Amino acid sequence: MLCAKCQTDSAHRSHRVGIREYLASMVGYYPYRCRNCGSRFRGLRKVAPEPAAPAKRGVEREIAATRGARRRKAWRRGILLYGGALILFGALLYYLTRVPSMGN
Repeated sequence: MLCAKCQTDSAHRSHRVGIREYLASMVGYYPYRCRNCGSRFRGLRKVAPEPAAPAKRGVEREIAATRGARRRKAWRRGILLYGGALILFGALLYYLTRVPSMGN
């Protein structure tokens, strides 16, 4: 990280002090301190790019596709199960709480 005052590449992350620095770090501005001049400043944290994943071979690609299909199938099954249970619960509540008609 470049120092805001002396423009050397010797700044390091510093501990947060006070509510202002904690709030600033929530949006990505972290405190830094220069090792050379000792100045303290806030700057955006630079995130290193993730290394590119190696290309999957045929078998690994097939395994990943099968796992994804099983995950989607289990998710759909869960949605149907919980959705059906919710509809049944709503119908039960409707019939338990409705007012009987006063017919002759």
